[in-house]
Amino acid sequence: MSTPARIKPLDVSVVNKIAAGEIIIAPANALKEMMENSIDAKSSSIEVLVKEGGMKLLQITDNGSGIDKEDLPILCERFTTSKLSTFEDLSSIATYGFRGEALASISHIAHLSVTTKTESSACAWKAVYSNGELTPSKPNDTKDPKPVAGRKGTQITVEDLFYNVPSRLRALKSSSDEFGKILDVIGRYAVHTDGVGFACKRFGDAHYSLTTRPNVSIKERIRTVFGSPIANELIPIEMDPIEEYGVLKVAGQFTNPNFNNKKSIQPVFFINNRLVSNDPLKRALTSTVNHFLPKGHKSFIYLSLIISPENVDVNVHPTKREVRFLYEDEIIDRICISVQEQFSKIDSSRSFPAQSFLPTKRQRTEVEDDEEFTPPKNATPQQKVKRLDYKLVRTDANQSKITNYLSQSQQQSQSQLSLNDSHNTELDEKDDSTVNESTDLTTFQPQVTSTQIRTSQQTLKPASNLKFIPKDRVDVNLQSILELRESVEKSVNKVLTEVFANLLYIGIVDSKRRLCAIQFDVKLMLLDYASVLNELFYQIGLSDFSNFGTIVFEQELSIRDLLSMITFHENFKEGSRNIDEIIDLLINMSDMLLEYFSIEITDCDTSDPKIKSIPYLLKNYTPSIDKLPLFLYKLGAKVDWEDEKACLDGILRQLALFYIPEAFETNETLSDDDPEKPELIQKHQELNDALENVLMPVIKKKLLATKKLTKDVVEIANLPGLYRVFERC
Repeated sequence: MSTPARIKPLDVSVVNKIAAGEIIIAPANALKEMMENSIDAKSSSIEVLVKEGGMKLLQITDNGSGIDKEDLPILCERFTTSKLSTFEDLSSIATYGFRGEALASISHIAHLSVTTKTESSACAWKAVYSNGELTPSKPNDTKDPKPVAGRKGTQITVEDLFYNVPSRLRALKSSSDEFGKILDVIGRYAVHTDGVGFACKRFGDAHYSLTTRPNVSIKERIRTVFGSPIANELIPIEMDPIEEYGVLKVAGQFTNPNFNNKKSIQPVFFINNRLVSNDPLKRALTSTVNHFLPKGHKSFIYLSLIISPENVDVNVHPTKREVRFLYEDEIIDRICISVQEQFSKIDSSRSFPAQSFLPTKRQRTEVEDDEEFTPPKNATPQQKVKRLDYKLVRTDANQSKITNYLSQSQQQSQSQLSLNDSHNTELDEKDDSTVNESTDLTTFQPQVTSTQIRTSQQTLKPASNLKFIPKDRVDVNLQSILELRESVEKSVNKVLTEVFANLLYIGIVDSKRRLCAIQFDVKLMLLDYASVLNELFYQIGLSDFSNFGTIVFEQELSIRDLLSMITFHENFKEGSRNIDEIIDLLINMSDMLLEYFSIEITDCDTSDPKIKSIPYLLKNYTPSIDKLPLFLYKLGAKVDWEDEKACLDGILRQLALFYIPEAFETNETLSDDDPEKPELIQKHQELNDALENVLMPVIKKKLLATKKLTKDVVEIANLPGLYRVFERC
């Protein structure tokens, strides 16, 4: 029997090599760290010498403030820095370096020497490092720094990079490729850093491969690094500070539509003067600018953001290549809108038609068709927000749309109705999915089945046809109903209402938990349709109060027999009404139930009254009559009949619950040979058809989403989020 291996700490040298491998991954990366230190030292001139792509020699010389001799012994120890003293200082960091790891990491994987002189020093001092410590430059010599001749500033020489990490050395590309990466890093800092001159050449060459002068305009720096064709077609991008998101400055340079280029150029992004990569920002700006370019052409993008340091986390990546900042999506949206506006103003010399979107048949006035749904921070839902190109699902009008695979009824536009809106408007005879209008029921021929009671089995079974009878519409001025309508309208969430008004129904996810999937814009959402339909039927009840159509049972049903079924499903709680008390209450309230709710009770003078009709709320949709016993029980046991407003509200709430589709097991819960599976599949299909063709179109047209429904809609995926996932793969 083998014993488990013991846990023990790694050797310090191994730990340091692992850390070095995370921070220094290529010569260009080592140069970036050293060059940032030179800029932090207030240098105005930085010279770089490279041999064999930086693998044999990488030397950087600056004229900055230099390093004190007393600091040289700990210069290459890990976590030694002059830029931080406490962890809280990270929230206000304004320098490039701050962790004290770069030189320490280099000293563990290369031969490192430093020659430095401060302004107050009489001479320069040279120190040699290995594995983070001072080491003698010659055998039998001391390891202390040696005085040498030199000018003010610092020269760092890195030789034989990765000499003791052969696997990393083999992973590097050719020397010319690595030199190209070094030039790219220097060029990007040269474009951004004002007041600093940069120079770079290969070892042995007489001329510099790249040289820039300090104190020249950014346009001239771009000309030197990227060439005149780009510099001649630049558009300056300037924005006012975005104070609510902590953005202090936004400045950039973009090539205009006249720039003809089919070769991709990586955008130059600086955040708080730090060269970074940001895929969401890159994708958003590229998509925005490409809207104005000929097909297949690429733009040059340089952008600098200054954000409040407390909103930026610069310590999320070993190489500091990535940063995180608060309000990323909102800031990107604002930048893209500004870029789009400025490109639109100058796009006069050539014109490229934008993709057109066919307008939908909508009567909503709060948000126009070309608006983006998600409002910016501090914006009201009525404010117009431009739709950003990079957030569109399709970029080619010839591509298929998801609506091609949906039924026609789902594609029909819907308009918002207030609870006080009149229903006297004539319906489109071709639209079978609209809300029940009392005046149109005379022309409606239902194709549904009724139910009757079989007391021996104490179940409801399908039998004869139900009969639907319309009712002449009357005006309702009941103060309680007006107050209930006003209460609903005050609790409306306009953002969520817009979601429901423009949803696309996908399908049922779980019929037992009554969950379905919907799509809004580029978002996929999970919806508790029972909760949403409960609110919908309640609002229909308020809207059509005292004007309901009627479902008449050809065979009247015994209320006593119906209530008797409840004892098998729900025990009477102590203090609640029994069957006789409920029957007496319903009989006493029968006139009100008939007048306001189309619930007709007959044989009221006998011990066995019957229910003849129930309200008809929605055209083409009949509630499950199996829920009728529970509905009658809750009318008697759950409604407060003492207060008018509470009574009417309670009846409408129970009526809404009665109309919600039943929950049932999903198909997957039964085996293929189960005799109940075909019936379950049919029920599932009928429910899906009802949701798709009747209920969801009514939700789109009629529902005023209240604030309490926000918990019943959950976003499970969105297109920008999926892009981010694929970018990490």
